[in-house]
Amino acid sequence: MNNLKPTVTLSDYAALIRRRRVYFVALLPSTVLLAVFLAYAWPATYRSTATILLEPSSIPADLVKTTVTSYADEQIELVRRRVMTRDRLVELVKKIDPYPTMAGAGQGEKAQRIVEDTVIEKVDPVTLQPLAESDAFSINYNNPNPKMAVDVAQRLADLFLDFDRITRTENASETYNFLLAQSNQLDHSIREIEQKLAEFKRIHSEALPEEQKRNQDNLERTQRDLDSLEADVRLAEQKEALLTLQMSQVSPTLVGAVQDTPTQIATLKAQLADAQQRYTPDHPDIKRLHRAIDALQAQMNSTLTTKTAAPDNPEYLRISSDLEASRREVAALRARADVARGTIRSIDSRLVLSPAVERDYGQLARDHEIAQSQFEDVQKKLHAAEFAKALESEQRGARYTLIRVPSIPATPFSPNRLGVILVGIILGLGLAAGLAVFADSSDPFVRSRRDVLELESISTIGNVPIIESRADHRRATRRYAAVAIAYALAVVVVGLTVTYSVKRTHDQLAQVSSKS
Repeated sequence: MNNLKPTVTLSDYAALIRRRRVYFVALLPSTVLLAVFLAYAWPATYRSTATILLEPSSIPADLVKTTVTSYADEQIELVRRRVMTRDRLVELVKKIDPYPTMAGAGQGEKAQRIVEDTVIEKVDPVTLQPLAESDAFSINYNNPNPKMAVDVAQRLADLFLDFDRITRTENASETYNFLLAQSNQLDHSIREIEQKLAEFKRIHSEALPEEQKRNQDNLERTQRDLDSLEADVRLAEQKEALLTLQMSQVSPTLVGAVQDTPTQIATLKAQLADAQQRYTPDHPDIKRLHRAIDALQAQMNSTLTTKTAAPDNPEYLRISSDLEASRREVAALRARADVARGTIRSIDSRLVLSPAVERDYGQLARDHEIAQSQFEDVQKKLHAAEFAKALESEQRGARYTLIRVPSIPATPFSPNRLGVILVGIILGLGLAAGLAVFADSSDPFVRSRRDVLELESISTIGNVPIIESRADHRRATRRYAAVAIAYALAVVVVGLTVTYSVKRTHDQLAQVSSKS
C-alpha cells in the first residue's frame, strides 16, 4: 500500500478552472454587465455643496465684547435645527420647486424631502475634508437635476447666513433692550428712594444722625440757660416781694404819709404781741391795745374809702413803678424759662427718636446705595451692549461666512458607477469560484491522478485523455455560440444604456453651464 498523500498545487487550481470554466464564462461577464447596467440605468443624483465658516470677530474681544456667546458646535447645531424646519423650507419650495416630477406632492412633503436630501457635516476649513471638531460645515444637497441642486444648495446657504445674521442682531438688540429696561427701572427706583429720603429728612430734619451731636450740644446749652433763668426768676420774685412789702408800708398820699397810720398800727401790734406773752386776754393793757388798734384800723379804712385824689406820694410812686417793672421782668423771665423748657422737651423727644430715625434713615441710605451701585453696573453693561449691538448690526462680530460657493457637479454623486462595477466584478468572481469549487467537490467522477490517489492510495502508471467526437465538438460549438449571442445582446443593451446615461448627463451639465 502506498501511503502517499496528494498535495494541492497551482496546477490543480488551474485544472479546476479549466474543468469548471463554464461558471466563470457564464457568471463573471453576466455580473459585470449587470453591474454596468445598474450603474448607468439607476437614476443619477447630483450633489452641490456650500461650505460655511464660523468666522471670529474682526475686532479684538478685549476692545468690544459681543453679547452673543456660544460654542461653535452648539451654535452650528442650533442654527441647523432652526433653519432646517418644514416651515422655513416651505417658503423655499414656494419660490423654487426642487421636485417638479413629484406630481401631487404638497409643499410640506417637498420641504420634508429637502430635509432628507440634505446632509450637513463639519469639515476642515482648509482641506474641506470631514472633521469632527471644526468651526466650518458643509451643506450637501442632492437632487436629480444638477441645476436644481446648485440653486437649492445656494438658497440653503443663504438661509443659514441670513438666519445667523438676523438672530445675532436680534439677540444683541434683545440684550440691549433688556439692560435698557433694567436701567430705566433702577433709575425710577433711585428717584423714588431719593424722594423718600427727602421726605424723611423733611419730617425728621432735627432727629437725623448727623444732627445728634448738635442736639446734644443744644440740650446742654439750653439746660444751662434754663438754670440761669430760674435763678434770675427767683431773684426777681424776691425783689417783687420786697417792693410789695415796701409799697404796703407807704401811704399813696402825702396826708397818709404824715399820719403814718400803718406805722402806728404796726407798732401797736408789736406791743400787743409782747403784752400777750406776759398777760392774759382779760388784762386791761391788752384790751386797751385792742381798742387802739381797732380805732386806727377804722380810721385808716375810713381814709381809704373817702379818698378821691390820685396818689401823690413820691416814695409810693417810685416803689409802685419799680414794682411794676419787677413784675414785668418776672413775667418775661418766666416766659423765657417756659420757652427753654419747651426747647428741652423738644430736644429730648428728638434724642429719644434718634435711634429709630437713624435705623430707618440708614435703611433708606443703604437701599439708595445698593440701587445706585446696581444702576452703575447696569449702565456699564448697557454701554457694552450698545457697542455689541453696533458690532453685530455692522457684521463685525463672529459671523457665518460662505467660503465655498455651490458649484455645478461634474459627475453624479450617486450611484457610484465605478464602485458598482467593481462590486459586480468581485461578486462575479466570488460567485463563479464558489460554484466551481462546490460543483467540483460534489462531482463523483474520477478525472485525475489526484482523484485516484484519494480513492485507492496507489500510484498511477498513466492517464488516458478525454477523447471527444465530432458530435461533441458540434454541441460545444452551439453552446458557445448561444452564449456569445446572449452576451452580444447584453453588451448591446448595456452599451445603449451607458450611452444614453452619459449623453443625458452631458446634456444636463451643458444646459446648466449655458444658463449659468
